[in-house]
Amino acid sequence: MASSFEQGGAQLADIAAQQNSLAAAVAAGELWMEAGIAERAAARCDQAVRELDDSIRDARQLTRLRMFGDNEDGRVAAARFAQAGVNYIDTMRKAQQVFRNMAATYRAAGHTVTETEAANEHLFRDRAL
Repeated sequence: MASSFEQGGAQLADIAAQQNSLAAAVAAGELWMEAGIAERAAARCDQAVRELDDSIRDARQLTRLRMFGDNEDGRVAAARFAQAGVNYIDTMRKAQQVFRNMAATYRAAGHTVTETEAANEHLFRDRAL
């Protein structure tokens, strides 16, 4: 049976793949957003990264070995709990990267609209002259 961290990691990989598809669509000019909406979405992603920083900072204590008895079972349990803490932090770091990538994608989508509007305005102005 897969651990919840493995399941979370698989879901995160799916989200990252979707984000990569969106980024490719933005790069190809197939997806764009109004600049203000794009910036608000990107800012929310930035906020999520900061919130995860706080969560990770608080979770560092989970990576310490704690004694569950001075015997083999206690040492194994301590190692498993510490590893779970490490796995949690690793997953949260990966989530932060997905949010950073999403923010960049949103900003690129908004930038595409801004550039297109500027080019259209320039084109129309030149034709009017």
